[in-house]
This record gives sequence, structure tokens and C-alpha cells, in this order.
Amino acid sequence: MRRDGWGIPHCPAHGPASGLATDLLAREDAQTVAIFGAGAQGRTQLEAVCAVRQIQGAWVYDTVPDRATAFVTEMSERLSLPVRVADTPADAVRQADVISTATSSSSPIFDAADIQPGVHINAVGAFTPQMQEIPTETILRAKVVVDHRETGLAEAGDLLIPIQQGLMSESHIYGELGEITAGLKPARTSPEEITVFESVGLAVQDVAAAGVALERARRQRLGTEVVF
Repeated sequence: MRRDGWGIPHCPAHGPASGLATDLLAREDAQTVAIFGAGAQGRTQLEAVCAVRQIQGAWVYDTVPDRATAFVTEMSERLSLPVRVADTPADAVRQADVISTATSSSSPIFDAADIQPGVHINAVGAFTPQMQEIPTETILRAKVVVDHRETGLAEAGDLLIPIQQGLMSESHIYGELGEITAGLKPARTSPEEITVFESVGLAVQDVAAAGVALERARRQRLGTEVVF
């Protein structure tokens, strides 16, 4: 399993899931992105957001500056997009309409006071109860959507830490991404609303991504199929 950024395992389905969440929850006029974690996961996060919004610029922050510089060189060319290294987390989030976090941090990676009203956040790194990327204050202010409620409440430190501290209850979770996709719950309801997609990854997402990859390979006659 590959690791990137602060050390998050790379899940190929996280990018598409965040793209769907961004499409449903981010403001229609979102133009700027902040990426935390300059590894493979951060790359798919940026690609996913750019697939659903007319992004005009992006910033990346990583604890290893050389890794952030390599990210800028590659992604600027790949997406024909101005991508810049942020010197500090604040430099990234203060300018962002969409924030994607893909790190293994055990403490919040930006200050809640620095985010703008109406921001959408894809949080894909806090996949254990001890990990936390998003400030508790931001979680408490936000409409929180998960990929799967039961899994999120078992694994996502961004949610479990505030619950364990008695600052929120499980009912603070607004719903699952599938409920919004199916039209069972509305998505964003105001331009100022802060939205968070908290994703720890699901096997079904990986299966769906693999199915798409297999079908495209067949159409292009790539690879060799092996029967087990």
C-alpha cells in the first residue's frame, strides 16, 4: 500500500468520492483550492475538485517543502493550472473555497479562524480514532457529511475526538453522501454554510473504481486478463 504526504495510505477511490462531495456540497462559484499533503492522495484530490468546478488556482502545503515543490511542478503542467506552494497553512486556507486534507496528522493542521465562510472541506486523512486534521471548532460549525455513518463513528478521529470530549453528539452528522446523491437530503443550503465531507474510505468505493478501470482497459485493449 502506498503512502503519501504525512503518511496517509493511498486509496484510489478517495479522489472520486471527494469529487462527488465537492460537486454536491461546494459553492457553484468555487475557484480556489488548498491541498494538504503533497503525495499521490493529494494529487487525486486536486484532480477531483478540478473535474467538478472551474478552478482558477491552487495552493499546496506539506511538512516536507521539497515534496510540495515537486507537487507544484507536476500538477501545474498536468492540469494547466497555477499551483503554488503555501509557506504556512494559513496562507493556503485563507484563499481557499475548497480545502482537501490528506495527511496522517494527530492534531488539526490549520486554524479554524483562518477559513472563509462558505468553504467546503474534503477530509480524507483522519482514518483512525487518534488522528485529527480538522479543528474541532470547524467540525462544530459545519454541516458534516460522511461516506458511511457507522464506519465514520468507528474510525474518524475528526468526529470521535469532539464526541469523546463531550462537545458534540453523533446526531451532529448531517447524513451520508449517498443520501444526498439520492435526493433524500438537501446539499448546501446557503452560500455562507461550511460543509465537511469526512471520508475514511469504503471497500465498495474501491470495487467501483476498479470496475471503471477494468472497463476502460478492455475498451483500449490494455493489459492481460487472468482467470483465477
